[in-house]
Amino acid sequence: MDILIFSIEDGRYGPARFPQMLHEAGLSVAALCPSDHLLAQSAFLRALHALPASRNIRSIAAALVEAITDSPPKLIIPADEQAVIVLQALAGGRCKSLIGPYVRAIITASLGSPAGFDASLFKSDTMALARSLGIAVPEGRTVDRLEDAVLAANSLGYPVYLKQSFSWAGLGVSACADEAALSQAFRQARPAMAQPKALVRKLFGRDWYPVGKPMDVQSGIAGKCAMYSGLAWRGQLVGGFSGIKVEPVFSNGPSKVVKLQANVQMEDVARKMVEAMGFTGFVSFDFMIPADTGEPLLIECNPRPVPVHHLGQHIGVDLAAALARLLSGKAPDDHVLAAIGELDVVLFPYALSEQKRDNGRMLDVPQSEPGLIRHVQSRAMGENQSRAA
Repeated sequence: MDILIFSIEDGRYGPARFPQMLHEAGLSVAALCPSDHLLAQSAFLRALHALPASRNIRSIAAALVEAITDSPPKLIIPADEQAVIVLQALAGGRCKSLIGPYVRAIITASLGSPAGFDASLFKSDTMALARSLGIAVPEGRTVDRLEDAVLAANSLGYPVYLKQSFSWAGLGVSACADEAALSQAFRQARPAMAQPKALVRKLFGRDWYPVGKPMDVQSGIAGKCAMYSGLAWRGQLVGGFSGIKVEPVFSNGPSKVVKLQANVQMEDVARKMVEAMGFTGFVSFDFMIPADTGEPLLIECNPRPVPVHHLGQHIGVDLAAALARLLSGKAPDDHVLAAIGELDVVLFPYALSEQKRDNGRMLDVPQSEPGLIRHVQSRAMGENQSRAA
């Protein structure tokens, strides 16, 4: 097997589009995920391994070992942040009685240098690394107490954003217009029962999920949200492209419509971060582009597939083909693969509701993946029925 895609959390659309992209590049693909996961519906999987319902790390580790030993992959692609943190924990030595040297070596090689794990996943560590490299980031402070958060906000000036270090899709970000809003957001992120719950998680082997991490207070920025999505190999940026968020799903949330194009400044930031982290795999960096300066400001790193990665081939950046060459033993090219055009795209699954409109945008509808379409539509119907009830 060439690729094993590992996913814990459902509701991620990017990973579900990967099997076809990788298959078309000549790579064989297996998946380890819950049986009712969107990824499991892909027609381009050569093998599907069911992840157990238990989130005990030993249960997950056992399922990983079984999937890896069944047909050893050349690379594991973690499809969400929970999958990333579990793989990092296993690479770091958890579950030694289950994870032998061979399996651990595959896991570690799929992630890159352990020294860069925290900076790839935790927002506070990402910002700290970026600052040390001289990369432009929003004004902000890393805080661990409410008192420090208030002092930071007063120094920066409201409005500010409170960002949980381990979060995704905008769910751990709170816009705070004043001290009352900041205090409320901080207490919600750090509930009074957090410590007892942490003990319970440890008891049941679920302490791989990080809680109580420092948070960041960042200044508000008027401008555009953007991303740079690419592929890295052993600390080298192989290729990628930028995406400007044209329309979000919800405020501070993931993209619904994006403009894909090249951006030299974002590429340079991605290259520096990838090199410093020693990163391997698919990665996306989020930016804010201030309306006044136009200089991209790095705000976070997503060390996993995002919903635009498979679209690079439409603008001259075929990341799956590049990965296939790397897995065959070829060295990365000296130059970074960059976009040679622009493209406005309505992303899957939001494109399903846009099919009758002609507004000049590409609709990312996986016609070769009827199982994905049926699964999304079935879930949407179930949610609508629940609301009606």
